[in-house]
Amino acid sequence: MSRASGHIERWGTMFYVLCVLVVAWQCFMVALDTQLGGLGQLFHNWHVVAISLANALLLLAPYWLLRRRWRWLVWIPLTLLTVWCLMQVCYCRAYDDLMPWQSLTLTQNVNSTLAATTLSLLRWQDLLILVPYLLLVVVCLLGRRMREGGERIRPFLLSLAGCLLLSLAGYLVKGENYEKRFLHNFSNRGYFAQNGMIPYGAFSLYQALFNNHKVTDEERAMVDRFLADDCPNYTDNPYSADGRRNLVLIIVESLHTWPIGMQVDGREVTPVMNSLVAGDSVIYAPHVLFQTSHGHSSDAHFIYNTGLLPLRDGVVAVHHGDGPYPTLAAALPGYDCREIICTPGVNWNQNVTARTYGFDTLYNREHLAVALKRQGNIDDAALVDYAGGLLPSLHQPFFLEMVTMTMHAPYTDGKLPPSWITASDTLNAEARGYLNCVHLTDSCIGVFINDLHRYELAGNTVLAIVSDHTQLYRNRVMGISDYDAVPDDWGIPLIIAGCDTTLRYDAVIGQVDVYPTLLDVMGANAYPWKGLGHSILRYPVAGAIQPRNMSVIGDSTALTPQQRKAWDISRLLIFDRVQRFSPQ
Repeated sequence: MSRASGHIERWGTMFYVLCVLVVAWQCFMVALDTQLGGLGQLFHNWHVVAISLANALLLLAPYWLLRRRWRWLVWIPLTLLTVWCLMQVCYCRAYDDLMPWQSLTLTQNVNSTLAATTLSLLRWQDLLILVPYLLLVVVCLLGRRMREGGERIRPFLLSLAGCLLLSLAGYLVKGENYEKRFLHNFSNRGYFAQNGMIPYGAFSLYQALFNNHKVTDEERAMVDRFLADDCPNYTDNPYSADGRRNLVLIIVESLHTWPIGMQVDGREVTPVMNSLVAGDSVIYAPHVLFQTSHGHSSDAHFIYNTGLLPLRDGVVAVHHGDGPYPTLAAALPGYDCREIICTPGVNWNQNVTARTYGFDTLYNREHLAVALKRQGNIDDAALVDYAGGLLPSLHQPFFLEMVTMTMHAPYTDGKLPPSWITASDTLNAEARGYLNCVHLTDSCIGVFINDLHRYELAGNTVLAIVSDHTQLYRNRVMGISDYDAVPDDWGIPLIIAGCDTTLRYDAVIGQVDVYPTLLDVMGANAYPWKGLGHSILRYPVAGAIQPRNMSVIGDSTALTPQQRKAWDISRLLIFDRVQRFSPQ
């Protein structure tokens, strides 16, 4: 071997080691940020460091199978992995988990709103993912002087590999339950931190390819027992004097409960909702636990419209959005059912799910833009403008579902025109932006309520206001980082106005409890499907199950085992929906 070729080979060895270190560091940063508690835990998770290094070594091992002139191809996985890591830490800040592989195919959701939201989720510590990659680029550009130092790296590589093998051997012989560890994924971020990139990738690929579980006869029998023994089967309607009232369901983007009743500089942030919750003939539940998973907003639409729970490892509206399912619209026979959204119909597969959920007509962003002659994004002002104009043409009784958009992240100062909230010096910039959006959406709801009165529909209409999920916890408003606070303000609201009951329900309930409560309010209990939740007008619901770790939020009661099992039952019902819910 010539001196020149020796230098090249030593440089190849050093370059491989540097690539391994970059990949291991990036994966470790993702595990730290999403699962292990952030940079404060940097020196307390050496087993994750060992797993990250071992996975990086194996992931890049094909490097040695390439001829020298083709080894530049390693930059392709390095670049893709850097993008993937940045994407995952942003995704987890919004969705509280790593993005499943199935979601990488949701190109229809890519738009300017998504791009702006992603940029708003970036943090300074994300440079710790990007900088090592950039430093590697610089090292490669420095030339031969750096390459000729590669002869010192071979002993280091051998020592590193030996230490890794010893560390992993010690870690893997601790008597763990390997079936549970590798074959069951109760959270993507936990699986990734515990097992590393390669097992996570293999498991995710398996889930993506075999997401359509074939339900067995034994599982069908289990579902039948659950539906017969643990699900409500009443048909009476004691909570509704008139079962033919109109229903307007407004699903508000990212609305927490904590802004309701809040004042900034002595002025109410949500005067319209404040007035609603203080009135008579109103049901108000301020502590609804959001139970959305990777489908996020679309999961909430699924829960409210079907009474089922979403998948914990996929996006049900996209991968299983074609139905059939039992629906709130089907429980209201003879109703004129319409849905209005602010986004394109392809987002979250809403062109399909609108039909699946029983709506006769879907009005999306394109319809609103043409009718109102508006350019760019369609906000909540446009939504209620269009809905108000639609009211006279609806045949009573009607079911109108409206999905807002203004309160979607990001909450930058320039997103909306300045207001008295953005001028406040008592809030940080993010809080000003969020509360300004809340205030605008609240005023838009007020405009729509005025339209109901203008067309003499208010007296015969039930107005239900719900939220899809959380977004900005109050600790941000107080200037406390997410790592330094355990949010106690996770609640989203349920407001039902125009019903025959006045009730403030302060116990914890789940989103899945909204569907049967609406059936009670609407006098629609002739419909046999009461959902997997419980009407708060009938049952002492005091807690709910969050999907991330299946823990109880609120109080454990006699309903808790049933609530926890309902997640497995719902999954089977989704996979078996054609046999279970097709018209006979």
